[in-house]
Amino acid sequence: MAAEPAAPVFEPDAETMPAEPLAALQAERLQGLVSRLLAAGGVQGQRLKEAGISAGADVTLADLARLPVTTKRDLWESYPFGMLAVDRSQVVAVHGSSGTGGKPTLVSYTRGDLKLWARMCARALAAAGATSGSIVHNAYGYGLFTGGIGIHQGAIELGATVVPMSGGMTDRQVTLITDLRPDILTCTPSYAIRIGEALAAAGVTPGRGLSLRAGIFGAEPWTEQMRARLNELLGLRALDIYGLSEIIGPGVASECAAAADGLHVNEDHFLVETLDPATGQPAEDGTGGELVFTTVTKEALPLLRYRTGDVAALRRGSCECGRTLVKMSKITGRIDDMLVIRGVNVYPSEIERVLLGEDGLALDYLLVVDERAAQRQLIACCEVRSGWQFKLPLAGELQARLARALGLTVRVRLVPPGTVPRTEVGKARRIVHWTGGEPPLAGID
Repeated sequence: MAAEPAAPVFEPDAETMPAEPLAALQAERLQGLVSRLLAAGGVQGQRLKEAGISAGADVTLADLARLPVTTKRDLWESYPFGMLAVDRSQVVAVHGSSGTGGKPTLVSYTRGDLKLWARMCARALAAAGATSGSIVHNAYGYGLFTGGIGIHQGAIELGATVVPMSGGMTDRQVTLITDLRPDILTCTPSYAIRIGEALAAAGVTPGRGLSLRAGIFGAEPWTEQMRARLNELLGLRALDIYGLSEIIGPGVASECAAAADGLHVNEDHFLVETLDPATGQPAEDGTGGELVFTTVTKEALPLLRYRTGDVAALRRGSCECGRTLVKMSKITGRIDDMLVIRGVNVYPSEIERVLLGEDGLALDYLLVVDERAAQRQLIACCEVRSGWQFKLPLAGELQARLARALGLTVRVRLVPPGTVPRTEVGKARRIVHWTGGEPPLAGID
């Protein structure tokens, strides 16, 4: 799909700021953050003192890589309100994600934090081409998960009309997309597949009643191959958005419709670094590393150098859309999602790139880690597209492609359409572990 003209920028003074004024702003805000953390005490303030920092004026941007880091464990150990930097009375909302043992990672928000979040999501919508005249069909889940409410607030901030569908009730999604004719679809990429399939079954396809121009798909890693297939399925421009509740929610970074070649990080509010996961040292731009964020303007729960566990690469320079903000690549995986199969490290996204490069396969697949024997095996269960006949050589060819790409033997099993379980609410389950008993999916052995 050809690039569209650059969309208006929601906050041009910030999003197109030259490098030197941006660095000065970041330095000022970093010093303010350090001062607030020291005043609040707690684990972050104590670590700063132990590092010899007694005031915000002690730090510069060049010092950032030497400051203490924060991890998800800090949030778990301080659950629910132990890391607040404001009085509890200023907290107006909490969001979070699932944690270990059923305890969520809980993040508090002030009124100012919610206003910031709305503006960041409005930036993302505007970058996708949305305007005050847009209708945004929002199929992200609403609740503790930040996706639905964040996009909802951003659409209102932009002045667009938002349809707060949440996830699930796919038949109703089809009805409202058909009747209201939205131009923007927001949901996870896996649920976009489900909606696209349901629309096609109802006879609503690109060129035949489908009004969508852009889709903002996040909360799951997805590849360029997935982008091409979503563009084809829904007749739109598929764009990525990134965020996590610990930082602000969706809107930390997002792609623009003009280039769609990386996510603009809103670095006037979120300083970003990448670290070598093995050494913890800074990774060079263009090299994949663990994303680390510092929230220099958040109020309730500001975080200094928060290690996300997400792996991406950074790239600096201007964009054809006019934004000067640093770009991050698509997330290539999570440190804790990396599979180690017979000594080879592999991320699910690396497998997806190969599988979705084959036109005969549908967009739904499942990776089965077979742990029944001493040496792990990996099985890729791939649905064929409706109307395609099973071709035994295809499985063998895919195995060969995976071996060339990964240096690893992956068993490929082709299964009929509809075999892989669909996800209507929440994130797609792409990996299962088979330790014994019946296979997790019919048709594999």
